Amino acid sequence: MFDFFTKVERLPVKVYCQMLERIPRRLVAPLGFAMVLAGIILLVWLLNRSPLSGQSTTSSQMSEGDEPQVQVLFTATPAAVVALAQDASSSPAGPTETPTPQPPTVVALGDGLPAALAQAMNQLAEDNERVLLAPGDGATAGLSLNWQPPGAEQPGGVAVYSQVYALAARFDTTFPQTESSLIVDLWRDAANEDAVYNRMVVLSDTLSALVSVLGNAGPAVQAVAEVDELIDAAWADESTLVLLPFDTLTPELVIFAVDGQNPVDNRFDAEAYPLVATVYAYSSAPASAGSVLAELVSASGGTNRYPDRLTVLAMTGVTAMVRETAYQMDQFGPEWVAEVVGPELAAADITAVSNEVPFVPGCVTNTSADNLTFCSSPDYMAALEAVGADIIGLTGNHQNDYGRTDALTSLDIYAEAGLPVYGGGRTKADAFAPLYIEHNGNRLAFLGANSYGPDFAWATDDGPGSAEFDINILSATIRAVKEQDKAEIVLVELQYQESYGVDPLWDQRQNFRLLSQTGADIVTGVQSHVPQAMEFEGGRLILYGLGNLFFDQMWRQDTREGLIVKHTFYAGRHISTQVLTTLLYDYGQPRWTSDAERESLLDRVFAASYWPRLVP
Repeated sequence: MFDFFTKVERLPVKVYCQMLERIPRRLVAPLGFAMVLAGIILLVWLLNRSPLSGQSTTSSQMSEGDEPQVQVLFTATPAAVVALAQDASSSPAGPTETPTPQPPTVVALGDGLPAALAQAMNQLAEDNERVLLAPGDGATAGLSLNWQPPGAEQPGGVAVYSQVYALAARFDTTFPQTESSLIVDLWRDAANEDAVYNRMVVLSDTLSALVSVLGNAGPAVQAVAEVDELIDAAWADESTLVLLPFDTLTPELVIFAVDGQNPVDNRFDAEAYPLVATVYAYSSAPASAGSVLAELVSASGGTNRYPDRLTVLAMTGVTAMVRETAYQMDQFGPEWVAEVVGPELAAADITAVSNEVPFVPGCVTNTSADNLTFCSSPDYMAALEAVGADIIGLTGNHQNDYGRTDALTSLDIYAEAGLPVYGGGRTKADAFAPLYIEHNGNRLAFLGANSYGPDFAWATDDGPGSAEFDINILSATIRAVKEQDKAEIVLVELQYQESYGVDPLWDQRQNFRLLSQTGADIVTGVQSHVPQAMEFEGGRLILYGLGNLFFDQMWRQDTREGLIVKHTFYAGRHISTQVLTTLLYDYGQPRWTSDAERESLLDRVFAASYWPRLVP
């Protein structure tokens, strides 16, 4: 049958016509019916032979010796598929259309956007031909970024960047805390004549952001162009507050806690803090803008304050758990000394304790005021644990009071407790070696030395002790750390010559300043039993003496007083220092000062300090 239709198919059309004319008319209808019936039968036969019918011929169905069968598959053309679809559905289907190219996303940038966000957007436009920056007033933009929060006039905004601001004043401010309501009052209206603060200075390119948070600025607000001008304005007038982005902070300013939240603290809660400005994105075509915004947030980071780039370091003054302090610890437990200040110290990411005295097994408490040969019971390690000590400074002049063998035992006790040491060690090389600590990407190097002596307190080539002070060795080490990029921040701790006055000794100041000029970011004196003056050298902080932390010197007000400093580092920079004040009770337990005690203490310290920005 297949051959027959093949042969017929090859005849000319004229022959077909002649054959049809010879058929009697009475037979045309029956023949036509027969041909239709034959066609139907043929079609059914073909469909049953096709794989589409569900029948298939496989090798397992072939008998041995059978020849492979050739299967002719029915392949529908695109037009046939369309026809079948039209038959199956009442709705017509047209040909497949080529997607229409989407127009570029045109972006308008509002005034005063954060530099990181603007730079990310510019880079995105440079790298992606589908992103364009709107010219002029941005009237052609399909995507706008600005500080205006969503509302009736601008609905549907999406937050893409949050900028944390810090309220600050000159560093020698005694009480750096306030409430947001007072900030708003000063911002919008001129302050009262008797108000503590009557002027607010900001950076001119942050006005738009701050207006979105605080409202329109009043007459008390002044704008300057540069951060250095802002710092000068703060130092020029004690009644001036400044507002600046968190990532531009400098240690020459003290940062305020607002409504109990301080952005330089590692416990900061941005949700409870009022000084956060938000950039919003508004789009006329959200679908096309979504990918652009995702790339923008990824590139800019979405904020100027990342908690995982911040480190808080707490540093303390003299710790000597001996004599009357030891007696109290024996009576009330080793943790007694840390009951009040311990939680605050432990809250720091890194807590450094300068412990002048070795841990000696079998140490017997001697309460005599004439006793100057010191040891501490190993049980007193619990006090260091209670303050969350992470590293120990060993520049003290009592490290070898009980001999080098016991000094080595004390080093073993630190090692077993997992406490790294600096400024002292098993040999001179160990004592001079920097201690490197990395936290949240901030690389810190700790150095220490003892200029007081005595000779037997210093480490030797093969014996333990503190590092002997040598300005040349320390300076060379500071330069090497910086030049070899082993740390961004270098902290030097010195056990200098003791004095009982708020003013540093003349040579003390010269040596501390020289180390700062060499590159030390913070230089701290841990020898003084009274709080001493402070100074900024090229923007770097010098603390000449912190006073006592744990010691029994109760005979004078200033020997009872102490300073705890909490340094904040962010993205490899020292950005702030908080000064906390304590007062000793019961021969060894420091407690927080009252407001009056704090004011008295800091007035003396700040008055004796050296502030370069106050020099004409």
